[in-house]
Amino acid sequence: MRAVVVHEAGGPEVLKLEEVPDPRPGEGEVLVRVEAVGINHVDLTRRASADTFPLILGYDAAGRREDSGERVLVTGTPGTYAELVAAKEENVFAIPDSLDTAAAAAIGVPYRTSWWSLVENGGLKEGDTLLVQGASTATGQASVDIGLSLGAKVYATSRAEKLDKVRALGAEALEYGDPKVRELGANVVFDPIGADTFSDSVDALAPQGTVVTPGAVSSPMVSFNLWSLMGKRARIQGVGSTPTIRETMERLISLAGEGKLKPVIDRELPFQQAADAHRAIEARETFGKVILRP
Repeated sequence: MRAVVVHEAGGPEVLKLEEVPDPRPGEGEVLVRVEAVGINHVDLTRRASADTFPLILGYDAAGRREDSGERVLVTGTPGTYAELVAAKEENVFAIPDSLDTAAAAAIGVPYRTSWWSLVENGGLKEGDTLLVQGASTATGQASVDIGLSLGAKVYATSRAEKLDKVRALGAEALEYGDPKVRELGANVVFDPIGADTFSDSVDALAPQGTVVTPGAVSSPMVSFNLWSLMGKRARIQGVGSTPTIRETMERLISLAGEGKLKPVIDRELPFQQAADAHRAIEARETFGKVILRP
């Protein structure tokens, strides 16, 4: 099979399309023929810092089971930048005909991270106010989508040139650093950015509100006004590694199949342009998800 392989840590140029042996599924695993791969920021981190090689990146994909031909989504499965992937049965989810393959590949890590962050950790519910920092990121776009589907009032930040796309999602768009951000009184703030936005995220909280963060695409070394946090009896919640919960994944897939969740696909590129895909994400040129096609 063909796969995008990394033999050394480095920039996008280390991504090489090669012929490699087909994977052999072990006990409790199924073989999936990949039709679309969702690129996640963790893929870029692994490419730049991995110390074990050769390495096939990726955790999310959509395609068909080799044994039954059933259309499926695969998530939480290393090695999806390939034509075939062996996945544990518990990480494989049936998808309806109404759900496009690229959209299915876009759901995995971003949507389960956002659901875990907003609902399970942040307690977001109908009628709440949600601030999403970095709406152009895959997890940011997923958070806007989930917040709106739950009936929350959603505000979202991005660069000035991307604000029209943020508005098109249905959120009230604000440029990074807009003074209005600090006055929102948000019940939940989703911040995947880090140092560039974190102080505003804390200031934006309502009393007893929560900043939830899955990590940082800018510097993780943040500073903020401690009195702002203390005075509101607010909290900061790190979400860590997001578990793959079948009930959650099936709910997200069902909502997407019904058109109630709509993953945004920025572009689709073939495997041989994997390096270009990573460069575009690192340059923050993208809005939503970048998909690779075998």
